[in-house]
Amino acid sequence: MDNLLIETKEIGSHRIKIYYDINAGCPCTDCDMAACYLWEYDRIACLSDACNWERVFGKYGDNHHSLIDALHQLISEHVKWKDLLNYFKKGKLNGYCMRYDRSANMWYLEWYNDSRYTEHKGYQEILSISPSDLHTYDYTGEFVEYLEYDELVQVLSDLGKDIFVKKWSTRGYSQGDYVEGFAFCTKERYAEMVDTDTTDWKTKIDTLIDNEVECIGMWMWGDIKSFVLEKKVEYTKKYHDKEREDEKGFDWEEVDSCCGYYMEADELIEEVISRHQLKEAV
Repeated sequence: MDNLLIETKEIGSHRIKIYYDINAGCPCTDCDMAACYLWEYDRIACLSDACNWERVFGKYGDNHHSLIDALHQLISEHVKWKDLLNYFKKGKLNGYCMRYDRSANMWYLEWYNDSRYTEHKGYQEILSISPSDLHTYDYTGEFVEYLEYDELVQVLSDLGKDIFVKKWSTRGYSQGDYVEGFAFCTKERYAEMVDTDTTDWKTKIDTLIDNEVECIGMWMWGDIKSFVLEKKVEYTKKYHDKEREDEKGFDWEEVDSCCGYYMEADELIEEVISRHQLKEAV
């Protein structure tokens, strides 16, 4: 365990030892966090086992989905088709437009292609729908099918009913130690996990997500801490041989320990000192 030791501090007759907690579980699954968090495995479009995928796909589902799949699912649950249609008609999503052709009596959803690899730059048709079908059926899936990740987050953020969504990322200590994903919280979850007073709840959950992302990052990069508090127990070694003098010594005896701390080593030391009311020897 000594290879996990971060810092040691003696105060009076006590010693505090701070270690890395390598057995800590992911806070998303082991703690009651305010929001839900999703991210993929590195370089694989598949949600991590440790993220809150079951909050999107159900406890009988699985994590064999991407972040984009999760956004599609959340949009289908929290965005009304009529609102999404008006969103596109008003050109709220950059690069997309709705065009009505009177002669053909058809609506066209179009995307502006300005890629340097395309021969013909300009608006290109994604799908065409008759006016009657457009107002009779729900085309949410078809309208968001080809949207990119950032565009899906924008749609859910702008139109989602009683849901807050935010992109997040965390970076480790080595090259390539980087994870990004998105967090979401419904008004119902906020009332259950945080406060039944939901006044301005989206502003409040925004701040809470930032704090919780720090905890997720500490878990990902192995920065969760534990402590061991020991007390000095003095003794005197006596010999039957009268010619040998008694020897004084001491051992360290563990009196408390705990793991799962999301804080820096010096903060945890102060926490232990305060909890046990430790004082320097006079």
